[in-house]
Amino acid sequence: MGLKLQAIKGFAWTSVGTVGYGCLNLLVTILLARLLTPHDFGVIELLVVFSGISDIIVDSGFSQAVIRDNEATDEDLSSVFFFNLFIGIIVYIALFVFAPFIASFYETPEMTALSRVVFLTIIFNSFSVIQNAQFSRSLNFKPYAVASMVAIFVSGSAAISMAICSLGIWALATNLVLFSFIRMLILWMMSSWKPKMCLHLNSINRYFSFGFNLLVQGLLDKIVTNLESLLIGKYYVKQQLGFFSQGRKLDSYVIQTSNNVVQKVSYPLLAKIQGDEDRLKSGYRMVMGVTMCCITPIIAIMVCGAEDIMLGIFGRQWLQASPFLRLWALCGWMVTLYSVFNNIFLVKGKSKLLLRCSIFRQVLRVLAIILLVRVSIMSMMYGIVAVTFMGGFNYIYWGGKQIHYPLWEVLKDLSGIVISVAIASSISTLLTRTFLTQHDFYSLCILSLTTFLLYISIMYYSGNPYIKEILTIVKK
Repeated sequence: MGLKLQAIKGFAWTSVGTVGYGCLNLLVTILLARLLTPHDFGVIELLVVFSGISDIIVDSGFSQAVIRDNEATDEDLSSVFFFNLFIGIIVYIALFVFAPFIASFYETPEMTALSRVVFLTIIFNSFSVIQNAQFSRSLNFKPYAVASMVAIFVSGSAAISMAICSLGIWALATNLVLFSFIRMLILWMMSSWKPKMCLHLNSINRYFSFGFNLLVQGLLDKIVTNLESLLIGKYYVKQQLGFFSQGRKLDSYVIQTSNNVVQKVSYPLLAKIQGDEDRLKSGYRMVMGVTMCCITPIIAIMVCGAEDIMLGIFGRQWLQASPFLRLWALCGWMVTLYSVFNNIFLVKGKSKLLLRCSIFRQVLRVLAIILLVRVSIMSMMYGIVAVTFMGGFNYIYWGGKQIHYPLWEVLKDLSGIVISVAIASSISTLLTRTFLTQHDFYSLCILSLTTFLLYISIMYYSGNPYIKEILTIVKK
C-alpha cells in the first residue's frame, strides 16, 4: 500500500475514532450538563487536572520514542511496558495517600473519596501505552477507533443512568474510570502483541534519552495549561470553575479532536520520509493547509455563536460560559496551527529545541496567570489568549526553520483561509442577527449552515489548493 493511501486510510479511521468519540462524548456531556450542576463539573475538573499530569509522568515520552523506532524488539517493548506500569502504580499510591490533603486544600471534603476512584484511570491508561504506540507506528488506527467508540458509549450510558438516579458528581467520576477501563480491555483484545517477562535497563535508557525532553515538555504543558483551573478552584467558587472549564471543554472537543487526528497520522507517516527534505516540507505544508482549512470555519462559528451554543445545547444555567468559549476558541485556533509544527521537532529528533519553545510559551503563560488571576477570571483569559499567540508563533518560526518553511510563507499560505472565513462569518452573523433575535439552537444551525456554504463557495471559486486536496482525500 502506498504511503499516501496509508495516510488517507489512517486519517479515515482516526477520524472515525476521534470524531466519533468526540461526538458521543459531547452528547454525554450535554445530557450530564442538563442533569448536574456547574459545581459538580468544577470539582471533577480539578481531579482531571491531577490525573492528566500523572498520565504524562507515566508515559515519560516513551510512546513517541517507540513510534519513532522502526527497529524496536519485543524485549524493548516489554521493558517499556513494565516500566510504565510500575510508574503508574507508584503515582496512584502517592495520590491515594495525598487525597485528603488535596480535598483540604480546596475545602471540598468529598474530593477524598472521589479522587481515589478517579485516579484509577492512571493505572488503566498505563496498561495500554505500548498497544497505542504499536498501532500508531504501523498506521493501524482502527483498533483505537473501535475501543474509544465502544468505551464512551458504555461509560456514558452508565454515567447518564447514575445522574438520572440522582447520584450527582459520582456519575462524572464513573464516566471517567469506566471509559479508561473498557478502552484498555478492548485494546488488549485487539492487539496481537503481548509483553514478555523481562525488563532491560538498556532499553529503558535508550528510549528515555529521547523521551526525557518530551516528559519535561509534557509536564510543563500540562501543569501550566491547567494552572488556571487549580487557581480558580482555590480563589473562586467552584461554580465559576465549572463555567470556565465547560467553555474550554467544549472548545477542546473540536481542537483536541482535530489535533489528535492530525498528529496521530502525520507523525508516524512523515517519520518515514524524514530523510527527504523536499517531500517533508511539501507534506507538512499540505498537512498544515488542509488542517487549518477544516478547523478555521468551525472556530469562527464558535466565536460568533458562543451564546447560541450555550443556550441552545447546554441550557440557560450555562450561559455564563459563553465568553470563556469565545476566547478559548481563539486560543484553540493557534494551538491547532502550532501543533502541526510540533511534529517537525519530533521527526527531526529536535526534542531539546521543542522543550525550549515550550518553556518560552509556558513562562509567558505563568506570568499572565499569576499577574491577572486575582484581578478577574476574564482578565486572565485575555492574557492567556495573548501569550498563546506569542508562544505559537515561536513554535512555527523554529519548527518551520527545520524544513525551510519560513514564517512569512506560512502566513501567506494561511491568508486565503483566514480572509475567506472572515468574509463568510461576518456576512452570516449579520444576516442571522438581523432576522433572528433569539439565541437558541435554531439560530446556531442557521449561522453554521450559512457560514459553511459561503466559506466553501469562496474557497472553491478562488481556486484554493487545500479544498482540492480535501476533495481528493474524500474521493480516495
